[in-house]
Amino acid sequence: MQKFTNYTENSVDINHVNLDSELVYLNENGKQVGSLILCYNGDLANVFSLAVLEKYRGKGYGKKLMDGAIARSKARGCKTMELNTEVDNTVANKLYESMGFQLNGIKDEYNNYLLIL
Repeated sequence: MQKFTNYTENSVDINHVNLDSELVYLNENGKQVGSLILCYNGDLANVFSLAVLEKYRGKGYGKKLMDGAIARSKARGCKTMELNTEVDNTVANKLYESMGFQLNGIKDEYNNYLLIL
């Protein structure tokens, strides 16, 4: 019984939240090469998990995905967009800053960026 007690005391809870969200993706010649998840909460849009396949990087696809996310968020009436990046992800941080995102500080050990739409 001791093993079971230790397991339950140290277990991890798995929870969920129902989100109003979209998958925004980009195709090149019919192949999906990049995507991001866009979640809405009132007038706030959150961007998660922007990714572009390695061999397709450097073509501006990350910016195109973000442009699409911004346009969709504005069309839904969002006023602010938020996203987080790893502190040392220089490429992503430069992209977001070049698009007008402002560093809002550190959140859960990640750079937290905001863009007023």
